[in-house]
Amino acid sequence: MAKTLNPVVQKWLQCWEQGDIDNLPITDDFSHSSPFGLIKPKSRYLEIVNKNKADFLGNSLKVINHIEEGDKACIQFEQKNKNTGLEMTVCEWYELEGDKIKAIQSFYNIGDAKIEG
Repeated sequence: MAKTLNPVVQKWLQCWEQGDIDNLPITDDFSHSSPFGLIKPKSRYLEIVNKNKADFLGNSLKVINHIEEGDKACIQFEQKNKNTGLEMTVCEWYELEGDKIKAIQSFYNIGDAKIEG
């Protein structure tokens, strides 16, 4: 297990905690896979995030475990959202490209939640 969190992944988490989505470290061809489906590229991802800001912002993220090898990283974290009251454990696999994230596979239970887009 890596002793410190990869700086690119750390920036991703900080941007989400601070609500700074314009500075997410993602490539133009970024793809995000989750229980909500596959969203790509970066422009479409940010469009959906902006339409659902109330649900996506207001997070506190506490890293539980993380591993890293080469251009891949995986973290498990607890997410608490002050806007929605939602609390869940998330596991995300990151594919890194330089100082940006090219792809994320995110695993969590969404229950009956929906996103607009």
